[in-house]
Amino acid sequence: MHLPLFQITQATSLLLTASSFFPIAAAKTAAEWRELSIYQVLTDRFATTDGTSPTCGITDYCGGTWKGIENKLDYIQGMGFDAVWISPVVHNIDGETPAGYAYHGYWADNPYTLNDHFGTTDDLKSLSDALHGRGMSLMVDIVVNHFGSIQDSSSVDYSAYPSPFNDASAFHSPCAIDYKDQASIENCWVVTTPAPALPDVNTEGAAIYGALVDSVVDLVSNYNIDGIRLDTAKHVPLEALTQFQEAIGVFVTGEALDGDSAYVSEYQGPLNSAINYPLWYPLIKAFMGGSFDELSAMISTEATAFSDVNALTNFLDNHDQPRIASVAGDDEVRDKNAVTFLMFTSGIPMVYYGFEQRFSGAADPDNRETLWTSGYDTTTALYQHIAKLHEIRGVASNVTDKATYFSSNVAVLGTSTAYMAIERGPIVAVVSNVGAAGTSDGFDVTGSKFASGDSVADLLDCATTATVGDSGAFTSPSNNGEARIWIQAENKGSLCA
Repeated sequence: MHLPLFQITQATSLLLTASSFFPIAAAKTAAEWRELSIYQVLTDRFATTDGTSPTCGITDYCGGTWKGIENKLDYIQGMGFDAVWISPVVHNIDGETPAGYAYHGYWADNPYTLNDHFGTTDDLKSLSDALHGRGMSLMVDIVVNHFGSIQDSSSVDYSAYPSPFNDASAFHSPCAIDYKDQASIENCWVVTTPAPALPDVNTEGAAIYGALVDSVVDLVSNYNIDGIRLDTAKHVPLEALTQFQEAIGVFVTGEALDGDSAYVSEYQGPLNSAINYPLWYPLIKAFMGGSFDELSAMISTEATAFSDVNALTNFLDNHDQPRIASVAGDDEVRDKNAVTFLMFTSGIPMVYYGFEQRFSGAADPDNRETLWTSGYDTTTALYQHIAKLHEIRGVASNVTDKATYFSSNVAVLGTSTAYMAIERGPIVAVVSNVGAAGTSDGFDVTGSKFASGDSVADLLDCATTATVGDSGAFTSPSNNGEARIWIQAENKGSLCA
């Protein structure tokens, strides 16, 4: 039995060691998480408790809260999402730094208390309960690699941290990272100077790392958290990640920011999942008008590189990367094609808040806008498109069964300069990278599992049909740059009724 997070004393903390990792009760398995789609929320920027729309600087606290998220769950669920990933919840350094305030949650100074900028313990419990009451899941962002300091590395006040973290020995000695050296990646500091510095946790210290991991175990238990997004996972040794996964007992997807599938695949095993950066790089290039060949090759590579490609978490943009609309400019059709691919390729789709409103912030911090400026408009083309894609996912998983569909790997049926055709279960999606300019040429699909003579229907426009010839071949007509999603007409259900 664990003490409530906010009641753990310093004396208790000192007693926690690596041997005290207590796995919590089983939650959703990785196989069950495969069936979900995730909406990412930066708590401070999503919604206020009272529904007001304050103005704020891009690096200031803006006033978003856990209660605000709870009050807007209809908005999230209306798009079809069944899991919400929220930013870190523990206490962060207070005060302004050259990089602004810790509104994002990644500069923790006390893992035993919550960040009161976002609400109370009751508020976080209420959000968790509200999600579960809707059949949804809660994912929380966690950092075990580093703490935050309002000073630079030369003047960190370690005594400000709770025991056993209140001494320099709880952290590695300050050093700048050499990203060509894995030992340096794991032992040096993500930021040394200027402030805020990010002191790198001494994960080799059993009492130190044990105390930190057990604080997360308590957090998961107390707030009934279903999954974790683990920040800066590649900066933590693999053996420490294995200990973390075993102790936590819920689904964990780790951030290993690298485009090399062989490198990132090392993190699935120690952890249930990895954030799919190797796919993201060619994905963005392809849908911004580049070649589909690199994306197709990565799909093939990942199918064998990873132990479970369907447990990887895929994305188009996030709080660290420029919003896709900042790259696509005014061309919303590119966004629609990219999110269509995201929803029907192997893996778990994650959509960053504001994508559905075509927010266009580029590099951090400009990609962290307040959502309330949109008025939570549910009539936008992307909001409606995402909702439709979720309906189609439901149809696809019902034709066979949910577990079979979401454990099946996507197959690339072909590419051209303008198109890619992918097949997963009973669905063939034909996506394009030409944008709103469109093309008069359709795409000849070959090798699908459809039978000769089958009538297939496009579930996106509910009007276009085609007849399948030999070897699963059919023509997907041009659609002014828009995607098409094909299924046997007899299986389209009530979606196009």
